[in-house]
Amino acid sequence: MFICTARCSSTGPASSTAQATLRLGIGGLPQLAEQSGVRQLVGIISSEGLVGAYEDGRPRPWLAESWSTGSDGLSLTVRLRQGAKFHDGTPVTASIIVPILQTELPRSLGPTFYEDVAQIVALDDIRLQIRLRHPSRFLIESLEMAIRKPGSDFNGTGPFVASMDSPVQLRANPDYYLGRPTIKQIVLQGYPSVRAAWAELLRGNLDMLYEVSVDALDSLQGSSNVAVFSYLRHYQYVIIFGDQSPFKSAEIRRELNASLNRDAIVRNVLNGHGIPSIGPVPPQHWALNKSAPKLKFDPVLAKRLTSRTLHFTCLVPADSVYERMALEIKQQLAAAGVEMRVEEVTQEELARAGKSRKFEAVLIDVIGGPSMFRVFRHFHSTVPFQTKPITSASVDVTLDRIRHAPSDDEYENGVDDFQRAIIDDPPEIFLVWGERARAVSRRFEVALPEGGRDVLNTLRLWRPATVQRLASRN
Repeated sequence: MFICTARCSSTGPASSTAQATLRLGIGGLPQLAEQSGVRQLVGIISSEGLVGAYEDGRPRPWLAESWSTGSDGLSLTVRLRQGAKFHDGTPVTASIIVPILQTELPRSLGPTFYEDVAQIVALDDIRLQIRLRHPSRFLIESLEMAIRKPGSDFNGTGPFVASMDSPVQLRANPDYYLGRPTIKQIVLQGYPSVRAAWAELLRGNLDMLYEVSVDALDSLQGSSNVAVFSYLRHYQYVIIFGDQSPFKSAEIRRELNASLNRDAIVRNVLNGHGIPSIGPVPPQHWALNKSAPKLKFDPVLAKRLTSRTLHFTCLVPADSVYERMALEIKQQLAAAGVEMRVEEVTQEELARAGKSRKFEAVLIDVIGGPSMFRVFRHFHSTVPFQTKPITSASVDVTLDRIRHAPSDDEYENGVDDFQRAIIDDPPEIFLVWGERARAVSRRFEVALPEGGRDVLNTLRLWRPATVQRLASRN
């Protein structure tokens, strides 16, 4: 069980032995949710997918060393990394991976998409092949799912091995195929709020704060003992309409999107730590052309709302950032003659509403990058997704075009058409992409990832700072 406590210990630099332990503070995260909180963090650190994604959405090797597509586009051959092992010492072989994919791919892809898969077979110990009925560009992107040996939630292949004792700990994987991490162990320490964890970091009782919200980001920037590493999250703030929404007209939803000044939301709500949304496609995606249609603030189009009598209730999570964002949106919509009533709800109430769809609107942030496969899962009508936006046949057609694109040019054209279909018939209100940050004590040297990725991706390469480097900072 994960226990939230506050630790009291002496301040100042840790000893060389203690520095091999990274004390990681987590503030205010739920303990048991499968897709969030502590379990998600442990999964990120201890597990790997066959494939990852660069910030531009292109797939990158991970547990898979390489892959190749058949000339007819109807097969994908994946070569596993030699020497990779599960945390219990079992070698990672194609014969073990195949049944994992046969179980997990239908859940990830949805029944309609999984119909493209004809067969998954092991060719030998390190090669497996996925045979298709139709070519699919999303197949390789979908292989980002965590690979865990059946029978255990955390028996993965990552650089750290999880122990869900109290406190939760992760120790260095001595058999990791890329080399044993320098950090000996990671101890997770829970706190009732980010502010409480932040205070412990500044006192020297923690080595890292897992996630720094925009509320604390500017305050930490000036600390001489803490380094802050910002990154653009793969989550977009949106307002999703439910079955009780009064906005059945695509025309009205276009006007609602046009009425919002997203630059003002970034400035007033996120303190500049984010970027305005231009639509559903991740802003750094390689296939997003500069000439593609984009959402924008349009006071002329928004003015049409003033001739209508519109009001709705929006469910908002009980969180300071969400509350400020809801207030900013409420004020902007009021200027366009739309009344938005704000109803604050708990995460549990939000989850229930998402499943039942018995709400008018909800303000949340949803995963939307870096790959188009994640976008596909959110918007395609056949794929189960909690708190699904309004779906349409025109959007499905464009997503299927991307999915079956025979070339990069066709993929790009499909992304353009998808953007256009969304802007013509907006299924939700698109707001902003927000930043987050990791805060790390300068007692540790952090390996910087390429392309502005989250530094958590290089955790296995972090190491205690030398005495000389610590002295030079003081």
